[in-house]
Amino acid sequence: MSRQSALDANLGRRSFLSLAVAGLTGCGGGLDMGVQTALRPGTGGTGLFVQGSISGFGSVIVNGIRFDDTAAAVKLDGLPAIAQDLRLGMVVDLQGSRGADLTLGVANVIEVWSIAQGVVSQVQGAQFQVAGMLVQADAATVFDGIGSIAALANGMRVAVWGLQAGADASRWTATRVALVSATPVVSTGIVTAAHTLNGFALTGQNAASLATGQLVRVQGGASGSTLTVGSFRVLGLQNYQGECEMEGLVTAFLPGSRFMLGYIEVDASSASLAPALARLALGQRVEVEGLWVGNVLKANELEVKSGLQLDEADIEARIEQFTSIANFVVRGQRCNASAAVISKGVAADLKVGVKVKLKGTKAGDVLMVTTLEIED
Repeated sequence: MSRQSALDANLGRRSFLSLAVAGLTGCGGGLDMGVQTALRPGTGGTGLFVQGSISGFGSVIVNGIRFDDTAAAVKLDGLPAIAQDLRLGMVVDLQGSRGADLTLGVANVIEVWSIAQGVVSQVQGAQFQVAGMLVQADAATVFDGIGSIAALANGMRVAVWGLQAGADASRWTATRVALVSATPVVSTGIVTAAHTLNGFALTGQNAASLATGQLVRVQGGASGSTLTVGSFRVLGLQNYQGECEMEGLVTAFLPGSRFMLGYIEVDASSASLAPALARLALGQRVEVEGLWVGNVLKANELEVKSGLQLDEADIEARIEQFTSIANFVVRGQRCNASAAVISKGVAADLKVGVKVKLKGTKAGDVLMVTTLEIED
């Protein structure tokens, strides 16, 4: 499949801030014309909006905040789900609140959207193509059913969750890659003036609703270089009055102490942020805390994520499957605790149903546990 060699020359930075088409103001599944809505900052509401990859469970952990997800409404790719369906590395849009302890919160709504689904091609090192998109894996990428990037091969069908890595949305960094069975094709990128997306010619009734310059997630059926649009979701910003915590990659620098965090424009002009802003570089993974002001995220805090932070995971749950201390499953994640420091119990106590609290580092499809506490 050939990739679109160049985007329309007139696409400016506002192309990456396309507002949702009329009617995209709520949360839910598919609407008429195949439009998918997603939880995004919308009019009204003053809670906390968080976007980032999942780094742990017990309550779901996103951007260092542990959210109680007991009563949260959960959706995966627009379909109803439960909190137990969430997995490490999935990128979530979360609406909720937090209290006096800023590391704790309550999630009201959690939505997860894959950025790509399709057949893998052109695997080169840690880089591959899927659904016309160029995807890069790294040490923090979680693999499911594959093992590692070294085991990824042409012809595999995968789902990918990740973050925008290029200003033109042609490159993405995977936070999770999972082997899947036959699914519709999903491709995310910018619609060109030629009405193509990542090298696909867009066809079908729903394709007529897509406009040049929109950053969209399209789902449908592919035949060669043609993608028949079954449904789509427009990525963008809407007015929101409230606090935000956003994770992303720096994709461009703008005048006036501003930069692009994926497709989100960040205003880092506050004098207190000058030292952190000076250290930023393209491609860095950053967490930004701030407020929405006129469809721009006005930053109060910036934090560059270190490799160690990205590799770490923290899970508190009951063991779902147990083969040995080197091979057991917690919250859908395979774990190896053969080198872990165990407290409040011994290895012989581990079995299905036992509640454990563990910390570890990601290694492909395995979490290498460093500390494990038996809570039962």
